[in-house]
Amino acid sequence: MYNNNLIPIYSIVDYRKPEDENKAIQKLAEHRDMKLMVKEIGEKHGIEILSTEGNSHMGDFSYPKKDKQKLISLLDSYLKD
Repeated sequence: MYNNNLIPIYSIVDYRKPEDENKAIQKLAEHRDMKLMVKEIGEKHGIEILSTEGNSHMGDFSYPKKDKQKLISLLDSYLKD
């Protein structure tokens, strides 16, 4: 059975709205790109940055504690430009 818009009336999905999966995929891609940007900036300036795996309590990456302020300053300068 279909209504006038050829949308099945038994469907619980409103096909006129953007798909949630598309939003989730976009957010994951943005997250991945930000993570890769941090790694690239750090490594370009001699900071060894390693990706964590899964949902680590450490976050998305790890780096030497001694380089924390240097990494923060680098990211600040890149993000301000």
